[in-house]
Amino acid sequence: MPNGQPASDELHRIVPLGLTLGEARAWYMNHVLMPRIRLGLVAIAAGFIMLGSMLTPLGELLEATLVTTMMQHFLFFAVGVLFAYGVESSMLVASRLSSKASRVRALLGKVNLAVNKCGLLTFLAAAALIAFWYMPAQFDEASMIAYVHVEMDVTMLFAGGLVFVGCRFLSKRMKLIAPIVAGKLMGLYGSFLLLSPVTLYAAYPIYEQAEAGVVMMFLMLGLDFTIVPIWLYGYFGKNLPARRLVDLSQA
Repeated sequence: MPNGQPASDELHRIVPLGLTLGEARAWYMNHVLMPRIRLGLVAIAAGFIMLGSMLTPLGELLEATLVTTMMQHFLFFAVGVLFAYGVESSMLVASRLSSKASRVRALLGKVNLAVNKCGLLTFLAAAALIAFWYMPAQFDEASMIAYVHVEMDVTMLFAGGLVFVGCRFLSKRMKLIAPIVAGKLMGLYGSFLLLSPVTLYAAYPIYEQAEAGVVMMFLMLGLDFTIVPIWLYGYFGKNLPARRLVDLSQA
């Protein structure tokens, strides 16, 4: 495939629609590649804006309590998702414009499929990284030492990228179930924070620990009340029995 031309399989699916090869290439560039390029650039720009906001007074504000610190971690996690989408978009566009990039992307895809069945490896790796930093000793060290705090934030960003990669292996139905499972784990940890009689994180008083637990449990309920109805409608709503039509003229 020469440089500067889209993959031939996409073109052959477009040409039979009545377009010439040149028109098909132009259509592919304007309606497939350019939207993906724009979305990738927007995702990367949004990620950098969110990172830059952490250098403003907002960053200090988000470190004031345990709840806001967890919100900060979620922001870094979201930045990781945005960056991963931007990288994926760049690789997709490059693979359509260069045969060498296409071979590299295909090789990476095969390796990923071989070692990361159903995204399980990336999900487990992300969960292990987050759990490591939420261990009391590691969390307290990050709260007191600046460079350790940066390491924790970078890890949250990396975990977000791993979850994005794992989600690419999920079916549409599993993409709805996965947040519910994550919410249950979050609610379980929140109940532990709420009911624990001792302070787990030395940098934060026990009442802030309880507040964080309550917030996590409410987030779990919010995910349930949002996603479960969508999942139920998707499962049952499309399988309703067809209504019988009654011919009143024969009555």
